[in-house]
Amino acid sequence: MKLAERLMLVVVIGGAAALLIRVSVPLPAELDLGRLAFWTALTLVASFLPVKLPGGVGVFMNTAPLIAAVFDPMLTNPFALCWIAFLGTFELRDFRRQIPWYGTLFNRATFVLSNFAAWTALTVTQPWVDPGDAWGTFAQIVIVGFAFAVTNNIVAVLAASVRQHLPFARVWSISSRNVAPGLLGQIPMGWLMAQIAVGVAYWATLPFLVPLILARYTFTKYAETRDLFFGTVSALSQAIDAKDGFTRGHADRVSRIAGAIAREMNLSENQIEQIELAGMLHDIGKIGVEDRILMKPSRLDEDERDLMRRHPMYGASILEPSSALRPLVPIVLHHHENFDGTGYPEGLKGEQIPIGARIIIVADAYEAMTSDRIYRKAIGHERALEQLERHKGAQFDPRVVRSLEHLLAKRGPDAFEVSELPPINYETLAELRQRLAREPRLRDLNAS
Repeated sequence: MKLAERLMLVVVIGGAAALLIRVSVPLPAELDLGRLAFWTALTLVASFLPVKLPGGVGVFMNTAPLIAAVFDPMLTNPFALCWIAFLGTFELRDFRRQIPWYGTLFNRATFVLSNFAAWTALTVTQPWVDPGDAWGTFAQIVIVGFAFAVTNNIVAVLAASVRQHLPFARVWSISSRNVAPGLLGQIPMGWLMAQIAVGVAYWATLPFLVPLILARYTFTKYAETRDLFFGTVSALSQAIDAKDGFTRGHADRVSRIAGAIAREMNLSENQIEQIELAGMLHDIGKIGVEDRILMKPSRLDEDERDLMRRHPMYGASILEPSSALRPLVPIVLHHHENFDGTGYPEGLKGEQIPIGARIIIVADAYEAMTSDRIYRKAIGHERALEQLERHKGAQFDPRVVRSLEHLLAKRGPDAFEVSELPPINYETLAELRQRLAREPRLRDLNAS
């Protein structure tokens, strides 16, 4: 465990422990265990099966009952809401011991701090809200919910960022940002649950479990759809590896290099994600290139180079029908455009070339020069940088080249060597053809 992770655990768990002790000593004189047990049980049901989002952040359906406990005037707060947040947020993985003990304590501590922050906001705003003041009540709900959501999300995203060594903005972008509206929708629901519990009966809040279950289903489908989308992108990227074994893993490396450059250039996380996806798919058009050209174990002649130069257009044509992949089309189409306008397929120049394409061409060239090919050996990182420096302003955007140089100066030449993707262990089409040629019987079986 890294020092930053240990420090975060100590601060969050220690802060929550001190808070629980502070609100519990001495015990409140009037304590309604029945109400405390009800909200704890309701929160526990909502917490039992969280949804795991990309980036390592878990989404719980317990915001509504936790907020309800904050707004319930019949509870002895802050004692009750802190202990409801601690006891009611256990999940199935905790009971199965799938999470380390310190992880369980950290998750409970996060909810304790979040609920206390919400109660603090309620206490501060209470003198400003008169009975029957609808707009004042609405503003109070917003402020209380904001205090809870900010505390909870900042701690959760920061923990995932430290644990997975990813930028905070990156984790927020791929996890919480897309589900934030659904989570925030639970805040007014929590206030309404408290009003019904006090004004009607506590059991009357049980039907609210139905929309919480539906919300969980929606979040689950979002996570599954995102996994399916990225699995499809990975499969498309590996399709060219299956055909061309000489550059196996090239797209994955280009994607990681391009993403790192884009982040060094302080582009938005949405742009970075698109550039990484385009890096995975930048050569997908090579599927349309003839095998005799694609797998030629020597340099191409002029006619063959002309045919190879069509692959960006093939790639754009492949991606265009998909609405999810359509934003990548300009990057894929123009990733061989030179900065001085001498590239292809349209001869764009300078800022006319999409920034993603300008990054991809640098990442592509750097990866190609630092990787072995069947017809030549890698020239090494230093010589690759020399080549990029020599051709910046002509083939490459000088700003992109400088960003790569700064990145390598900080992280070293091994910054991009480790792939997070599983190893590719299938046959390329060329290897399959060779094996079938050696095994006629197997070839005939496949043909039938």
